[in-house]
Amino acid sequence: MGRTPYGVGKIRGWPGKAGVLLAAWLAAMLIALAPGAWAQEIKLPGGDQPVSLVADTISVNSETRTIVAEGSVEVYYGERTLTADRIVYNDETGRIFAEGSLVLRDPSGVTVFADAAELDADLIDGLVKGARSVMGEHTRLAAVEARRVNERYNTLSKAVYSPCKVCADDPTPLWRIRARKVIHDEKERVIHYENATFDVLGVPIAWLPYFRHPDPTVKRMSGFLVPSFFSSSIFGYGVKQPYFLVIDDYSDLTVTPFFMTNDGLIMELEYRRAFADGDLRVSGSGTVNDYLGNTRFHGHFDSEGRFNLTDEIEWGWDITVTSDDSYLSRFDYAYGDRLSSEIFLRRYRRDGFFDVSGVYFQSLRDNEPSGDIPRALPVIEARYNFDEDLLGGRVGLIASSYTLFRNRGRDVTRMSLGADWEKQVITDWGLSLTAFAEARGDVFFVNNDPTFGSDTIARFTGLVGFEAAFPLVTDTTNGVTHVIEPVVQAILAPYGGNDPDIPVEDSLVTEFDETNVIDRNHFSGLDSVEEGPRVNMLVRYERLSGDGLRFDAALGRVFRFKSQQAFSIGSGLQAADSDFVAAWSAGYDPYFQVRHRMRFDDDGRITRNELFGEVDYGRFEMTVGYVFFEADPTIGTATDREEVNGTMRLGIDENWSLTAFAQRNLDAGEFVQFGGGISYENECCAVDLVVKRQATDSENDPASTSVNLQIRLFTLGAGNDR
Repeated sequence: MGRTPYGVGKIRGWPGKAGVLLAAWLAAMLIALAPGAWAQEIKLPGGDQPVSLVADTISVNSETRTIVAEGSVEVYYGERTLTADRIVYNDETGRIFAEGSLVLRDPSGVTVFADAAELDADLIDGLVKGARSVMGEHTRLAAVEARRVNERYNTLSKAVYSPCKVCADDPTPLWRIRARKVIHDEKERVIHYENATFDVLGVPIAWLPYFRHPDPTVKRMSGFLVPSFFSSSIFGYGVKQPYFLVIDDYSDLTVTPFFMTNDGLIMELEYRRAFADGDLRVSGSGTVNDYLGNTRFHGHFDSEGRFNLTDEIEWGWDITVTSDDSYLSRFDYAYGDRLSSEIFLRRYRRDGFFDVSGVYFQSLRDNEPSGDIPRALPVIEARYNFDEDLLGGRVGLIASSYTLFRNRGRDVTRMSLGADWEKQVITDWGLSLTAFAEARGDVFFVNNDPTFGSDTIARFTGLVGFEAAFPLVTDTTNGVTHVIEPVVQAILAPYGGNDPDIPVEDSLVTEFDETNVIDRNHFSGLDSVEEGPRVNMLVRYERLSGDGLRFDAALGRVFRFKSQQAFSIGSGLQAADSDFVAAWSAGYDPYFQVRHRMRFDDDGRITRNELFGEVDYGRFEMTVGYVFFEADPTIGTATDREEVNGTMRLGIDENWSLTAFAQRNLDAGEFVQFGGGISYENECCAVDLVVKRQATDSENDPASTSVNLQIRLFTLGAGNDR
């Protein structure tokens, strides 16, 4: 038949590529079907999907059974696409030859750029010259030659892997992996390297005969994670090298050896598992060391779990324990100076809740034996709200109980049962009026403490009260709303509720501030009760607007006829007229905010002072905090506490940033800790260097200086989230 051109320029009535597409469809029919055969769906021989071909010019040679397409060629085969300057399809061999600005995309999201290619009709297997592959958003593979095998393997010769961006002026990536051969297994989603060299800024720094890592589409795969490097004046130089093991789709295990030059080896483990009704995590560490003067085991255990028995009932645990007081701080495991462990069973509903738990505390403070700290088992808290009103108000029942055990000293059990009633009315002009009443009975059982005159003590307490709140709202023409709300609460309660034979366990520490000044009982627990008639007063102010500027303030106080010796000296509530509590905050979103809260007496003497400020402007972020608490020997703080702390972060540019932090004890005139760091991050890696000085020391845990270096190479299993 000879060589017949199709689709040059326009076909009458079909402008541009519409006519070209029609011509391509006709040409594909001639090539794909035997002479004289016609069908409405066009498929390539052996294929199971229709093919679409678009080009500026298409020519067909029926003798050689070839089709040639040139000029902005586009081939669509299912979810695979091929674009090139020129392609030739041979019907006898079923092969496609493409060249010039070649781009091949497959359903997995991988895009291959190349100079030339020879592919099968399904656009799956073949040989690619000058291949440059893009996997995901950043990752790139480049090779002199690439071959596609068995619809699974991409084999690249003399290849380079890197997720780093490069430009014409500086074509060398920050880091890359060069290899004689690279095999990308798309089924297992693993990239294998043979004879691999790791380069940083073009300089070879490591060589491996074999190396592999998951491709960027993998979320979980077994293998080594990025190591962390440390330096400490206590344990010397150290390195952590985690190994991540995927057990199945629902669980994994991370094993991390922590090698140290001075203190040997610590093994860290973390196991995680997800269930249909919850999840759990178990972690810990351990070593055999002689830093306490004798060689023995040191370590810690940390676990938490949450499980749903029903849609409303949850049970679980949160457990943290350690072998000795100094272990966690010595090796920079940050858990504070007291550890708590809890197991619980909870149910929360609209009509109430119950919470049953067991609690264990471990002190890490000097001169505070853990045997003096009680274990609570069980602790029970429950409430039920009746659906129907009584005397026009809402009625609720409360139940509370705990049993405290000590290794030495007093054991206590308290059981409480009570009821409350409340009725609220809001008038047409906005005045909120609330009447309320409470009654509760408590029984205490005391053992192993001869200082108490009775082993069993019963008590009945109650109160009635009235509360009025009147929010005053004013609108202005500039869109700013001012709200002033005075609140007055009057309570009648009997005296004599705090029998000296009643042990105080959960009411030792009382926080008194603007958030609870109008509480009906200012004690933190139920062991102690607030006695006698009293008036709680609070006035609040708030500025509301849409311009980003915020301001609010509050001032409150409690008035009584008699002092309340059951409160601690430093609580601000012991005198007949309590300390004033005040607070204000201001801010301009999203750039800065300031919060200040304080407590002061009639003479203006400040007994508590807290100030917090935060600035976030462009690349600069800073937080500053100041606290002052007056001494309160009743709860074990014999001296005033005054401290200032702050953190700062400065972004030098889009990649570099500086950080600094400090905490200083103003009473002692010395730093608690301070340090700083420098970070670099771009699209392919992050480097964090932090230097920290722990200035305080304790028994077996001296002051120390530590250096932490962490390098994360994104797409090599390190993740891309800070």
